[in-house]
Amino acid sequence: MNLPRDHKREQKGLNVSIPIPVVNPTKSMTLTYVVSLSIIALLSILVHFMLDKIIHQQKDSATIVNISGQQRMLSQRVSLFTMEYLAASHLESKEEAQKALIKLNNNHDLLTTQYLISDEIRDLYFSPPHNIDAQVIEFTRLINQALDIDLETVEGKLPDVSLQFFEMAKAPLLESLDYLVHKYEDESIKKVNKLRLAQQIVSFIILLTILLEALFIFRPMVNKVKTFSDNLQREANYDHLTGLLNRRSFSILIDQALALSKRHQYELGVLSFDIDHFKSINDTYGHDVGDKVIQHVSNILKSNTRASDCAARFGGEEFVILLPQTKQEDCLFLANKIREIIENTPLTLNGLIIEVTASAGVSGYKKDDSNADAILKRADEGMYQAKNAGRNQVFYG
Repeated sequence: MNLPRDHKREQKGLNVSIPIPVVNPTKSMTLTYVVSLSIIALLSILVHFMLDKIIHQQKDSATIVNISGQQRMLSQRVSLFTMEYLAASHLESKEEAQKALIKLNNNHDLLTTQYLISDEIRDLYFSPPHNIDAQVIEFTRLINQALDIDLETVEGKLPDVSLQFFEMAKAPLLESLDYLVHKYEDESIKKVNKLRLAQQIVSFIILLTILLEALFIFRPMVNKVKTFSDNLQREANYDHLTGLLNRRSFSILIDQALALSKRHQYELGVLSFDIDHFKSINDTYGHDVGDKVIQHVSNILKSNTRASDCAARFGGEEFVILLPQTKQEDCLFLANKIREIIENTPLTLNGLIIEVTASAGVSGYKKDDSNADAILKRADEGMYQAKNAGRNQVFYG
């Protein structure tokens, strides 16, 4: 884009600031990553153990319900075989009744010693109205009493006491054992549901932890990496003191601009500036003040260049500006304008006023230029002519 004939230029800076010092975030990122993964791993292990406990609880529950369910069947089996023995004097029936009674009592001992899983279950066994333990003891006594009857000595009619077990097996004991089975089932379901609820809560915590880590750990880590990368890129491309492009990045940009100028026949200009008597400034005021002078001049360059222009510090007190699509007369105009601003804007530092001037050289793209070095060389030649002519001047190289 060419400048208007009245030489008014768009004054838009490069928006370049002095880069933040590059701090390698590897150590903190690694520690954060390890801690976050450890938390997730610990919670996952906890979920695993809880699921394992749920499985074992379900197995135990199945065992308990099965054993308690056997008690109902065994009480009826004992009663049935005892009745057969009393009715027909079958010794095999007596043996079956005795086996079933032993099994019933073994199950009862197991349930009352190992599987009293709640106070409510304990009350069913040892407290009214069910008092299952007392019923089993009484049922066992009545069965043994009936089985011990010598049927050969009984003349036709059995004693009334011999059939009391049958009445007991029909109603109070069977009802109590049936109620016990349902209670075991309810208690087991409650325990499994509690474990499942706890497992679901921990699983939710894991998901929440992953979400929070994504938001507050991994996302900041990504930002740290991006900041680190941006800072490295800035360190590689920009001059630390001034925030201007450095020589390396400027060389890449001017090669790209030259390629476009050759392809599309665009005009291209380069300005070369050198602060006058800079060694004397350093010797008189010190290097710290010399750095302030360099920053002062670089700020003037930035504030008087367009977004499409590229200002760079080539080293020491030397600066260059790349002006894409800019005519020769506009390049000369800008060089003189910047020179005058530098001359008319002394640096004020702690009450000290330091007069600063600069010499400039101007060059432009020629069709026979094979590379950017030719353009830069002519700009330098113009700048040296300005120095030799008395400084604080602009020459076209």
